[in-house]
Amino acid sequence: MGAGKDQMDGRSFQTIRVGEQAFVFDCMIYGGGPGEKQPLLIFHSIEFPMPPSEVFCQTMWDAGLQVIFARRPGYGATSPLPEVMMTKGPVASGATAIAEAAMLRALVSKLELKNVILMAVGSSNPICYRLVHMLSELEQVLFVNPIFNQDIMQVFHPAWFREMLKQIVSSRSGLRVAEAGMKLLIKNDPIAYYRTILRKSPGDMAYVDAHACDYQHAGLIALETNAAMLYYDAIMCLTEDPLLKDGYFDGVKTSILIGKETTDHWRTEMEKEASRLGLPLHRASVGDIFCAYASPDDVLAILRDEAMPESLSARSAAQV
Repeated sequence: MGAGKDQMDGRSFQTIRVGEQAFVFDCMIYGGGPGEKQPLLIFHSIEFPMPPSEVFCQTMWDAGLQVIFARRPGYGATSPLPEVMMTKGPVASGATAIAEAAMLRALVSKLELKNVILMAVGSSNPICYRLVHMLSELEQVLFVNPIFNQDIMQVFHPAWFREMLKQIVSSRSGLRVAEAGMKLLIKNDPIAYYRTILRKSPGDMAYVDAHACDYQHAGLIALETNAAMLYYDAIMCLTEDPLLKDGYFDGVKTSILIGKETTDHWRTEMEKEASRLGLPLHRASVGDIFCAYASPDDVLAILRDEAMPESLSARSAAQV
């Protein structure tokens, strides 16, 4: 393991090589290296390839959990998947997601993690719900803001952002236009870009304001992320996944977390999918897209079986 170039308070990154082809992962292991504490393994969504705050990590550490955050293939210093896997056929068939899940599984083996708690955020969920059936070391999984097979395109705001997502999944030319537009906005002012997308959630906005350096860094990574990654994540999240049949999570200790500030439509659609799949659904005290990062106490209550579905008590957002 070599020291990475990122250094953010107590959250320093390391370069970790896995597999025969020396695939590289960009990892933040809170506390320096896997230790005696139970690992809380976090994979990120497309819009924010950054670990949770030091407050979040320390809260988990004090409760006996060690946060391990890994940037997914193609983000930051993590090696990309082979180009052939990022084309339409493999992406649409789910083969790319299986390949990525296999690489994440190899990382778990490399780190020799046991009794893993997996936390999948946003667009990492389709990869992680494939990963759960590959991990014998898995003890528990928390899906944060997952898009399973619910109809949610209308909840994306502002309207230009919703249209951008439609362009990404509809055509190659639309994908290029969307990529160029997104990167121009981020290059001009990454904080303003995130605040525009998150403006309907006071909890998310507060988290951005409190951790502006993380969002500046996320913007730099986004500028280096290619169009194929945008297409891949959008297709996996915004089109129906036939893999998610009833009973898919049977035998796996699984929970869902959404934010208090999500839209009524998102909540209703998520309730339908949670009921269909037989999974408990929790609502965090604050936030929407970043509800888990902004609500470490709520996350901990779920992981420790101290939270009842849909009845997390309101807590102060001061910890943000």
